[in-house]
Amino acid sequence: MTELPGQLGEKIRKVAPERILLLLLLLLAVGLGVFAWRMMPQPLQVISFAVGDGDAFLIRSPSGRNVLIDGGSRTINDVGKQVLVPNLYLLGVRNIDAIIITHPDSDHLNGLPAVLGAIPVGTILTGDGYCDSTPFQQVLSIAAERKVPLQHIHAGAELNLGAGAKLKVLAPGPVPLRNTGADDNNNSVVTRLDYRNTRMLFTGDLETAGEQALLAQPGELRADVLKVAHHGSAHGSIDPFLDAVKPSYALLSAAGNADHPNPKVLARLRTRQITPWRTDILGRMVLSTTGNGWHETHYRNEAVAGR
Repeated sequence: MTELPGQLGEKIRKVAPERILLLLLLLLAVGLGVFAWRMMPQPLQVISFAVGDGDAFLIRSPSGRNVLIDGGSRTINDVGKQVLVPNLYLLGVRNIDAIIITHPDSDHLNGLPAVLGAIPVGTILTGDGYCDSTPFQQVLSIAAERKVPLQHIHAGAELNLGAGAKLKVLAPGPVPLRNTGADDNNNSVVTRLDYRNTRMLFTGDLETAGEQALLAQPGELRADVLKVAHHGSAHGSIDPFLDAVKPSYALLSAAGNADHPNPKVLARLRTRQITPWRTDILGRMVLSTTGNGWHETHYRNEAVAGR
């Protein structure tokens, strides 16, 4: 073996074991830190956009998957270009894995043509309802042009969002509700977002008949956060439904007019000590959870600018 000359060889022989030990300890600390970080649950986010009288919610899974539930407004002109696309870009969303259209009313989808035109979308999911309205036909046209598949979903379907997060479809059933007085609303796609120990229920524009139909599966309805149906309309949020869901928080996407949300609905929430989160008061909201409880952050100025 070749010996290092003189004092240099002696110095290296003395120092090298200490440096090697320190290096090993440093690598061990870094490795343990990375392991601990990976073992910690990462946050899931639900962003409720301030769209006035309408619905638009983005789910961001810890896996990086993005699902947009609805995207429309009755009170903000060109809501897609004015609110949705800029905010999606601001959030760093460069692709959407799925768009769920709960039902084909314009205030739930008239911003989606702009979204489809600006951001790649993997698939569009909706119920069986057909609508010949201009916004819905625009969605279908742009989806076909961009080769975005359209799929119909029913109760029992499940979307795997990765990292332990999933969306379970609770409605509509295989046989649509008929003669309810508002069939499009009552056949809304209803989904429950599950992540570890937390749940959030998205109800579209359900009214009394749709909520009553869901009471046949009460065990599936329990959720920490309830997206209040139909912007808090007096035609929904019936007592038995609220009692079955037992939410701690109620998310209301509304313009704050006389009926959206309705005072009687707000009174039912107060009676049950359910905390209301209202877009007309709080603006855009970011709801985040690591699987135990929810944290809410809001951006009021966006709601002011959007109206």
